Amino acid sequence: MRALLALGLAFLALPVCAAPATPTMALAQVSARVVLRFAHAEAVPAGWDSAMPPASGWTPVHLTDPWTTQWSRHNGVVWYRLRWNQSDARQPIGLLLDYVCLADAVYVNGSLIHRDPHLREPLSRSWIKPHYFLLDAPLLRAGENTLLVRVSGLAAYAPGLGVVSVGDPRVLHARYARGVWLRRDMRIFDLTTDIVLATLFGLLWLMRRKDTLYGWFALASLSGAVYSWNFVANSPWPFASTDAWMAVHTAMHMVMAASFALFLLRYGDVRWPRVERFLLIVAALALACALALPHWFGPWRVIWQIPAMITLYAAILGFIIHALRSRRAELLIPALFLILPVLAAVHDNLVQAGVITGETFLSDLTSPVALVGVSFVLAYRFVVAMRRVERFNLELAQEVGAATDQLRATLEREQALGVANARIHERLNLVRDLHDGFGGSLLGAIAELESGPDDPVLNATARMLGDLRDDLRLLIDTSTHASDCDLTELLAPLRHRNTQRLERAGIASEWHCEGLDGLRLGAVRSLDVLRLLQEALTNVIRHSGATRVQISMQRAGARLQVEVRDDGRGFAAASLPTHFGAGLASLRARAARLGGMLEIHSEPGRGVCVRCAFAI
Repeated sequence: MRALLALGLAFLALPVCAAPATPTMALAQVSARVVLRFAHAEAVPAGWDSAMPPASGWTPVHLTDPWTTQWSRHNGVVWYRLRWNQSDARQPIGLLLDYVCLADAVYVNGSLIHRDPHLREPLSRSWIKPHYFLLDAPLLRAGENTLLVRVSGLAAYAPGLGVVSVGDPRVLHARYARGVWLRRDMRIFDLTTDIVLATLFGLLWLMRRKDTLYGWFALASLSGAVYSWNFVANSPWPFASTDAWMAVHTAMHMVMAASFALFLLRYGDVRWPRVERFLLIVAALALACALALPHWFGPWRVIWQIPAMITLYAAILGFIIHALRSRRAELLIPALFLILPVLAAVHDNLVQAGVITGETFLSDLTSPVALVGVSFVLAYRFVVAMRRVERFNLELAQEVGAATDQLRATLEREQALGVANARIHERLNLVRDLHDGFGGSLLGAIAELESGPDDPVLNATARMLGDLRDDLRLLIDTSTHASDCDLTELLAPLRHRNTQRLERAGIASEWHCEGLDGLRLGAVRSLDVLRLLQEALTNVIRHSGATRVQISMQRAGARLQVEVRDDGRGFAAASLPTHFGAGLASLRARAARLGGMLEIHSEPGRGVCVRCAFAI
């Protein structure tokens, strides 16, 4: 299927317009607004070391010219010469060489404008894409201009020159881009597709060695990738000669045809042991001859190319007939994709024979489509087979997984509820014990002290017991409410008690609470907030000597800020007073549990500001 490319490239170089410019005719006039396609040129053979064309021996040839029609066994160099008249050298024109085989150097008016890296063995391969050049003054001359193309080649590989066009740069560059797309880019896509499919189905075969059809398809794709490399490589590397590269390329064609035929036999559930052994022997023999006798195998590659093409198309046609007879969908769908390369080959042969007019060869375009289509069907078959084998296990695993998840969720929910209930019950018992026992004793002691004589020691003791009573009430308030109680409900009794304490200490207080409605922090965090606030106010009462204190709790977005600011004596920021020791550690610990950072700002005579902001 792919061996038709050489015929396709030759056809792309056939003349389709403009009268031939022969050496005996007046030179054609060229401008930047028209395109002239040369269908004739002059040619002369030369040796490998020819740096300049011979002065005599020029022969008229028709382009496209495989020089073996004139010099059947010539290996070396052939010079091609074309001339035209340029009406205006100030306007640039395009120069397009449709096809050059194998390596070339291009001269315009004696100046070299292109030279392949290797003009001797191992020869560069210029035929993989057309050549385009933009010619301008001073290279381009008004009047007569001469183009020389030095072509290096081997007679066994159809060396020569295709149609040459000069004129409108936009038109010629568009033709050049189209030629690159058809002759190189499509082949690169084909090569990439082969590599991807070879990797994918090779891995499938390694995982399921009994499914040999995946292995044969992977081998066909891999050998097809090597075969496709011939149409995009610009040198015979890694081989040392053109003969060696063409020998391996042809052997890969045979390996591809045999592997694809074996794949179709496996896919169609057909077993022909003798035919399979014969195909394997022929493919192994072709590869061995290519590696051992490259200088014989390469020039005589047609001996193997024709059997490879016959094998490939016979296998495809046989598979299509088998699919039509079986009428199985899994066979009819790939057969539909495989019809495309067969129809494309028929079309290309009719074009080459002149029965159909046109320049486009379809084999290069349909080959990737056919491969992708067959691989898609093959992948689908693999998926269906895996589903049949694993369906029961999958359903069972899903049912077991669902039951396990449901049981786990139930157990986790019951365990969480049990732990929560146990904690709540323990806290409630502890609170009741504190309230009924220690709380009652504390209230009794405070009442007895307050009813006694006015003694400073007794009064100080009563105040200390009052502080203990406030701490106990704070603990009871945060423990007996629901865990999602609003912070405002917990703050109200604390605010009332501390306002009274501040008034007894002769300190006026201002409370600013914003955005606290509906704020729920949970019992533990709420207790930390209230304890932090209470500790800060206790420091104000005991140590600040302040006459006024401002308490602020503000919610801004997803953050809550607690601030206590007094107008007391303050202290130097470099050193904290001794009374901040244990209290400061407690404040910082609570701020850290809340996820915030404690800030203390003060100056002598300017009071103290304690602030903590944290994320809600």
